[in-house]
Amino acid sequence: MKAIIYGAGQIGYNIAAYLSAEENDIVVIDESAELVNKVNETLDVQAVQGFGSYPDLLEKVGANKADLMIAVTPCDEYNIIACQVAYSIFKIPTKIAHIRGAHYLDPAWQHIYNPDNIPVDYIISPEKEVARNLVTNLDVPGSIEVVNLETDLCTVVGLYCRESCPIINTPLKQVGELFPNLNFRVLCIVREGIPLIPGPDDQMYKGDEVYIAVEQEKLSRLTTLFGLHVEPLEKAIIVGAGNVGMALASELLAKMPDLDLKIIEKDEQKAQIAAQMIENAVVIHGDALDSHRLKEANVTTADMVLSVMNNDESNVLCALLSKNLGAKYVMSLVNNATYPKFLLSLGVDSVLNPGSVTMSHILRHVRRSDIRSLHVMQGNFGEIFECDVVADSKLIGEKFRNLNVPEKSIVGGIVRSDEFIIPSSQDFIEENDHIILLVKREFISDVEKLFRK
Repeated sequence: MKAIIYGAGQIGYNIAAYLSAEENDIVVIDESAELVNKVNETLDVQAVQGFGSYPDLLEKVGANKADLMIAVTPCDEYNIIACQVAYSIFKIPTKIAHIRGAHYLDPAWQHIYNPDNIPVDYIISPEKEVARNLVTNLDVPGSIEVVNLETDLCTVVGLYCRESCPIINTPLKQVGELFPNLNFRVLCIVREGIPLIPGPDDQMYKGDEVYIAVEQEKLSRLTTLFGLHVEPLEKAIIVGAGNVGMALASELLAKMPDLDLKIIEKDEQKAQIAAQMIENAVVIHGDALDSHRLKEANVTTADMVLSVMNNDESNVLCALLSKNLGAKYVMSLVNNATYPKFLLSLGVDSVLNPGSVTMSHILRHVRRSDIRSLHVMQGNFGEIFECDVVADSKLIGEKFRNLNVPEKSIVGGIVRSDEFIIPSSQDFIEENDHIILLVKREFISDVEKLFRK
């Protein structure tokens, strides 16, 4: 696949790094010489300086052979024009644009995004996607993360193994025998920062982070085993009233209108805007790294503190300070991919990497299989797919052991006839099976081919 990425900022850089690792032909364009040099020095891709909407530059980098245009500059208009030129002149089949402006995202105007008007095939709005993921994580407060799936019969949840967990130090095949009606499967174990797809003889140990596919109705029972009791949130604090914070507040109050929500913002102007736009929240102007401000927001009785400022270190410090002051659970937004490896052990309950969220959203439109949803695991270890087995699939009649290969992938479960099932390796794959699957990154292209029409 040949892809042109316009914008070498954090989002564009992460996309280029991820896609280039899969041996795709990647070209990155940006006006900044500094950003272009960084890409050329650190990634195995072609990076050129200029404007991604200029026809002569696009022609020079081979746009006539490109399969994909991803426009992710900070300017909505630049991104839209780049997609227009990519389609009108070079007929690039798939165009993805990063659009932030509410005036462009208003549902009333979505009909303009089509080949006859503005040829943007897919819009990504990272701030909104991050906010939605944060709200989804709140379905299981204290979890590492909750994966967005299309099916409502199954959930994939990341949990931290505490010493009190009764199923640690036990082979997984015996865990299934001890809890035959729990209907779950361990997809991945992350131990000391190293992830692995477990086999039936592997065990979970204290300190492990585990990702588990579980029947939705059994979720609360599973989380109880890991020391978490899922209860509705009553009091929450958002730290940071930037784009993510504002989107998060709106999403939270839409889902939980009775939530006692407070917002802390250091910038006076942002605090005033937040107070005007979020009517059902109390906005406090001040520095959340000041314990007095946190106490003013009643952090000692808060069910959840979500730190979503624009600085990783500030988010981490705020989360740890809030936890120390008595907050029940704390969640931190962190861009640095190395931080999550040790933050959980320090007391941060959940860490969300915006890059993983954005990448998940983009890859859903890049993968060439019948994918319902896609989630990039933090650390880029692999991806969690929801795939359909279509009528002409070569998988029909094969055994699940072809997918349950510890070195490559593991089936978390299937939805068949509106029922969630954990299949054995000897069970057969049937037409219309809806499969939840974790695939290690280096084998994604191999497994993806199996699900193509």
